[in-house]
Amino acid sequence: MKMKKYEKLLYKSFDGILSIKEAELLKRELSKSAKLQEIYNQIKEIRTAVSRSSNTSFNPLFEERLFIKLNSQVKAEGYLNGWAESLSKSFQQIAYTAAIILALLIFYNLNNGNKSSIENLLGIYKTPVEYALDPTIQLFWSEI
Repeated sequence: MKMKKYEKLLYKSFDGILSIKEAELLKRELSKSAKLQEIYNQIKEIRTAVSRSSNTSFNPLFEERLFIKLNSQVKAEGYLNGWAESLSKSFQQIAYTAAIILALLIFYNLNNGNKSSIENLLGIYKTPVEYALDPTIQLFWSEI
């Protein structure tokens, strides 16, 4: 647990923002701990390697191009969200219309039959076997 504290102090020391008390504490711990000394050497090597590397910079107008790209993505997402909402609303309207039509058909079927039953509710009537086997019979007799 204390090692983490000293590591944080070590990283902070490379930025040069240690207080006098923290600097003394870190110096004392560096002299005692071989592991902390090893971490210090690794950080120092990494920092020197990075500082020796060539300076790279972004192309001109990088920030402007980045903001334009981010804004275009936000607009595209907004468009897709708007499209999904409008599609959802239109399907809601279709669902409400279908429910009303279904209720009207059920009401019609209940009033059309002479008794209340599942067959009248769904508009399903018993078909005699003769009509099922020979559909031309319906042309001669209109009773079902």
